[in-house]
Formats: sequence, structure tokens, C-alpha cells
Amino acid sequence: MYRLNLILRTSKRIASNIVFVRLTEDARYAHVWKNAFAKPMQLCTAARYHFRDNHRSQERRFRKLLATSLHVVFLHYLLGIEDTSEEDVPEIILTIKRSILLIQKGQFDKAEQMLHLALRQAQTIQHYDAITYIHDAMANLAFDTGDYRKAQTLFKSVLQRLMSNGAAEDDMRVIHISLKMAKVLEHLKEPKTAEQGYQFCMEKLKERIEKDPEHKDAILLQGMTFDWYARMLLSQSRHTEAFNYFLQAYNICREMNGEEHEQTVVLLNDLGTVCYKQGNYDEAIKYLSAAAKIGKNLPDMVDLSWIHVNLGNVYLKKGLYDEARKSCLKGRKIAKAKDDNDSLLEADECLKEIKKLLS
Repeated sequence: MYRLNLILRTSKRIASNIVFVRLTEDARYAHVWKNAFAKPMQLCTAARYHFRDNHRSQERRFRKLLATSLHVVFLHYLLGIEDTSEEDVPEIILTIKRSILLIQKGQFDKAEQMLHLALRQAQTIQHYDAITYIHDAMANLAFDTGDYRKAQTLFKSVLQRLMSNGAAEDDMRVIHISLKMAKVLEHLKEPKTAEQGYQFCMEKLKERIEKDPEHKDAILLQGMTFDWYARMLLSQSRHTEAFNYFLQAYNICREMNGEEHEQTVVLLNDLGTVCYKQGNYDEAIKYLSAAAKIGKNLPDMVDLSWIHVNLGNVYLKKGLYDEARKSCLKGRKIAKAKDDNDSLLEADECLKEIKKLLS
């Protein structure tokens, strides 16, 4: 059986779009987990018919969200201090808040310096939870800046501190860090161990949800785990398995966030992606059309243009050139309005391919 010490020993790199928090049933912080569901979209191109990740814009949006919400969770649940005016809070709180603002602005070097200062302050007053939190923040920052060895060391420290402070394997914080560890192993091209990590998380989350079916944090983290695991399976061309886990993630997202939600659209795109990979173009059209329909009600969705380009490429593969042209033109129009150059290039590739085939 996959045990926690296996994750602890082998993990080296971690995805930066989840933050360590002390989990709580308080609905005021549910948005942290709902938005943590955000992730890359799988996209196809017309001429080459391959799928790739378009994650930069979503990572930027998530980092901004994270920077504005992290300190709230920290203040309330690690130090038990309300988020009040600067003159009313200890210096360590101000230091952490300033580091978060620097991360939000993309000033990573200054943010790291500020976090080191906060760590010294926390060590001076021997605040165990604050030190744990800062290690996690530093680990996420190390990942963002590409220093994966440092991220490995820091996340291992976070997990060790949690365990030494009495956290069990089914503690939500431990599962959370373990999910990061599985992602690390995936990036390190250790798929077998990464898969063990994902399965460990899924097993523990299943146990938690069986005990408490209304545990929203566990349900959302389960959806995220299904999502990440499905993505790894897709990269290995294990299409049937990937589809099943994407479908489970989609069902959770729809239940928790509703039908008209950006992540619901993203997961519909993922389902269409797998169908496309399997050569099941009618099913791909069904899922991508559903995503495009919902997207009409989400005009601020940054990556909406990709949905239409993807749909156009599937139509193109079926030889439905008029439908392909309409979808790619729609994607191009949205991309141009949003100054999305990547999507614009993909739409142009689609339209060029249509023109070539019709000439």
C-alpha cells in the first residue's frame, strides 16, 4: 500500500496553484477551494491536430486570487487574529501580508526576502503554526520561480511539521500536501510513484467523504485530485481511464459550483479533448458544444476562445468545413476582443487549414 513516507521521501517538485491552509467548515473561505479548482485547458490546433496546455493566464489569475485571500486564512486560523488595520496587528502579520502583495505583483525576489524576514520573526517568537505556514508559502514561491529543489525541501518540511504535530494520514492538510507531492513526481517523470500518490489521496478522501458526505472541502479536493490524475492519464494515452476521472471531476464541479461556472466549461473541454483523442468526434462535438453554450453566459472567461477553436478543429476533422469555419471565426473574434494572441494564432491556423482544404 502507498504510504505517506513514500511521498515524503521521493517528492521534488510541486504545482504552485494550491496553498496550505488550516481547513475549516467555515463557508467564508470556501472560495479558496473553489478557485483552487482552476487549471490548464487541453487545446488542439488545426494543422497539427495535437493538444497542448494553455495555463499561463489561469495561473496568473489564480496567483492574484491567492495573494488576496491567503492572509485572511492565516490571520484567522493560524494566529487567531482578525484582519484589522496595520497599526493593530503584530509585525509578523504585516510582514506576511506584504510578502503576499509582492507575490501578487510578481516581485518574487522581494517577496522571498520578505518571507525570510517573516520566518525569522516567527522563529523568534517560536510560533509553530506561523513557521509552518511560511515554509509552505516559500515552497509555492520556489515553484513559481523554478527552484524545484528548494520547493521539495520546503514542502517536505511542511509535511514533517504537520505529522510531528499530530496530524494523521487522513488529515485534510496532509492529503492536500500529498496531492502536491504526487504532482511533483509527475513532473519528475516518475509516473508509477506519482500514480501511487494520486491513489493515496483518492483513498483517503474517499474515506473522509464516506464518514462525512457533507464535507465540502474534502469533496472539492477529491474533484481536484480526479482532475489532476486524469490529466496525467491523458498524457500517458490512457484515454478511457482519463475520461472516467475527468467525468467524476466534472460531476463534482457541477454539483459544487453550478453549471454556469468557468471550471465546468474547462472540464467539458477536457472531456471533449479525450473524445477527440479517441477519435470519437461526435462525442467531442457534444461536450465542446455544451462548453461553448455555457460560455455565452461567461463573457469574462479568458480562455473562451479556445473552446470555439477546439470545436472548429473537431468539425474540420469530420470534414464539416462550414461549421469549422464558423467556430474558428467565433474563436478568433473573442480572442481579438480579449487581446489573446495565442488563441488568435490558433484560430488563424484553423482558418488557414480550412482554406487549404477547400482550395
